[in-house]
Amino acid sequence: MKSKRIDSKRSARILTTGVLGSLILLGLSPAGASSANISHSYKSQSTIGSGSIVSLDKNTSDYVLPANTQNGSSLLGVAVAKNDSLLAVDENETGVQVATQGDAKTLVSDVNGDIKVGDQVGVSSFDGIGMKAGPGSRVIGLAQTAFTHSTSGASSQEVTDKSGDKKQIAVGYVSVSIAIGVNNTGSKAENLSALQKLGKSLTGHTVSNTRVLISLLVALVALFSLITLVYASIYGGIISIGRNPLAKYAVFRTMGAVFAMVGLIAAVAGVTIFLLLS
Repeated sequence: MKSKRIDSKRSARILTTGVLGSLILLGLSPAGASSANISHSYKSQSTIGSGSIVSLDKNTSDYVLPANTQNGSSLLGVAVAKNDSLLAVDENETGVQVATQGDAKTLVSDVNGDIKVGDQVGVSSFDGIGMKAGPGSRVIGLAQTAFTHSTSGASSQEVTDKSGDKKQIAVGYVSVSIAIGVNNTGSKAENLSALQKLGKSLTGHTVSNTRVLISLLVALVALFSLITLVYASIYGGIISIGRNPLAKYAVFRTMGAVFAMVGLIAAVAGVTIFLLLS
């Protein structure tokens, strides 16, 4: 009887320990997953710091180099410390661990403006340093934290732009959810045809090629009709008055009717064009 009680207590302790252990693991796993990433080992001919954005070296197999606007087409990921990855593939002491999935602390600057949560982070002209992505630029991923010049840990750096002017920029780190691609935001305007650009310059919004073309045809036909009517009316009136001066009042009435018709045609053409482009 006593032996059974001891076994029962032991079983209860084992069960309690197992439940507590499971709860602890469940509580810790979300925290670990939130910063986990998968990294691969690559070689490099230069020193690449943790957080630097890297691209594949097209000239050498399995080598990476700091990413910039020149080599952004071969964008690969973010360099991370060896112990910062949930899974490090082909880890070695001399290689550079590059996170290609998950979240990673990424080196950025405010050269293209402050970075807000949810902004796309793209490559910049500075080696290994990202920025708020511009239209059509290569993107490393989405910012999970914000960055400004007043962000904790941000440092001020003096740089020289292409025109030779010096300016101060802030450099620091943001957490980026890696998703390599191209920033298509705002790039539609660059793909507009000449007709669409003309329509947008007139209306302020994008109009299809067909509507712009029909509007141009209506305008040309209306203009040709107006010129023909006015010319014929004036020329005919001058000839008529020259032959019979007493007919000038009748000629003026006829010209008045013609000009009324000109105004009506112009109004109809204008309304038609407005409806087409609206």
